[in-house]
Amino acid sequence: MTDRVDTLVRGTLVNVNTGTLEDRAVAIDDGTIVALEERPAERELEANYVAPGLVDAHMHVESSMVTLPQYGDAVVPRGVTSVVHDPHEIANVAGADGVRAVIRDAERTPLKARFTVPSSVPASDLQDCGAALPSESVTELLDERNVVALGEVMNIPGLLAGDEEVHAKIRAARERGLTVDGHMPRVTGDRLQEAARYLDNDHESISLSEAREKVDVGLRVYLREGSSSKNLGDLLPLVEDVDSRRLSLCTDDREVTDLVDEGGVDFAVRKAVREGADPVEVVQMATINTAESYGLPFGRVQPGAPADIVLLDDLRTWDVDRVLVDGELDPTQDGTPATSTHLPTDTVDFPTVSASDFAITVADGHSSDERIRVIDAVGGLQTDPMITTVPVQEGILIPNPDEDLLSLAVVERHGNDGGIGRGFVHGLGLERGAVGSTVAHDAHNCVVAGADHASMASVANKLRELEGGVVAYDPVDDEFSTLALPIAGLMSNQPIETVYERFEAVESHAGDLGMAETGLMELSFLALEVIPTYRLTNNGLVDVTDGKYVDVTVS
Repeated sequence: MTDRVDTLVRGTLVNVNTGTLEDRAVAIDDGTIVALEERPAERELEANYVAPGLVDAHMHVESSMVTLPQYGDAVVPRGVTSVVHDPHEIANVAGADGVRAVIRDAERTPLKARFTVPSSVPASDLQDCGAALPSESVTELLDERNVVALGEVMNIPGLLAGDEEVHAKIRAARERGLTVDGHMPRVTGDRLQEAARYLDNDHESISLSEAREKVDVGLRVYLREGSSSKNLGDLLPLVEDVDSRRLSLCTDDREVTDLVDEGGVDFAVRKAVREGADPVEVVQMATINTAESYGLPFGRVQPGAPADIVLLDDLRTWDVDRVLVDGELDPTQDGTPATSTHLPTDTVDFPTVSASDFAITVADGHSSDERIRVIDAVGGLQTDPMITTVPVQEGILIPNPDEDLLSLAVVERHGNDGGIGRGFVHGLGLERGAVGSTVAHDAHNCVVAGADHASMASVANKLRELEGGVVAYDPVDDEFSTLALPIAGLMSNQPIETVYERFEAVESHAGDLGMAETGLMELSFLALEVIPTYRLTNNGLVDVTDGKYVDVTVS
């Protein structure tokens, strides 16, 4: 057959079907790969290497503080042509309508977003969020366009206990032939054996042995390299120990600064190769392995597949020259202004607060010091329990920044009058002032940490005024640095360059106040009451291991 095609690409093909490199021609017509051979063509392109576009196996675009079209602008030129997006964060704020709005927004970008329906909204009954997705809502959303899976099942205790709501969501996904994503940090042994009956994959492994055990019971394991959790280096030896076709690469959460400076899942590809993994295997983990996990037609270069192709100058460094999506060269979004979105605004609703609202009082007659339970932020998503002492002044527990002991508060911000949870955190490093955010996984209430209660109140009120965002405040000069996130209190409708600059300014200001380098990202996870050990919700301090509230003071 010698029919003329519209595009012919020549180069060394990264054949992810066979795991080999071979000099080939790729014939493309009407957005589809029609042959891996020479054909007469209207346009001919040459490349050192030809690879399928990368697919991020699991991510939350909200963590980058931009909308999907903005995210696509950042990653498509880097050779990332698809993401499997779990809109779990927007669902906690805006429910099913928020999920549908994200799906509509995705129509404006050449990035092929495929969606998982959030399965755990709320993540638990220990915190108040803005919406809920019961099984009836989940079932309806599973029928939406471009939905490929039930999102990460975080309620492992409910799954193992036979909770009917959890299992109804899983059954609905199975009835539609969809994948069921897992979320199983530190789940091993008999609990893992039982969970593996219902789940297909996991992206939460921290140790190599934990990941190896999950592969052993039949789960696909996603090696995560995000901004907060960087597990790729520790888990990469798994490639030599198991069939690497059972492994995928994902980012989970990517800060806007990391996204712009380093990229999305393409950064994980480059890192894996730098650390010694075979480049072709790595590309498989970021393309066909994920595509097969979700039944996607792309993620490979073969006849019949969409022409999502990356032309590379160098494979080992993933040095991208040009990108095709559905055969279109260097595609861009549809021209709709960056400020346009279907997503909700005006979602930050709580009364003005004062310093006293953040104070923890103790009974009269207490000594000058009080023993307390503290969230120890140890990096990434993890926290450790800590017991120490703080000063007491006029019956109020006082933060002690000299010992890196800050006051922490979570203010319910969805207009439900859910109150304020109060506690303490160690490890953020703040020496004065306060920082706060309405990005606080998973319920996304307003989280504030500070060296004094008055600064915390100033930050919280500024976040209320901005209708969401990230704020740092220095009481010495009464100066704020702000990034407004008016879209659900999670994202900006400004160009990604503007978001980058404003977030960098807040980070820099927080650093001037003494905050640890990753402190703002860690702050956003201190209310995540489904990952051990201590977390703070708007209802109080939670011991996640036991799944119950505990007093801040130790009797």
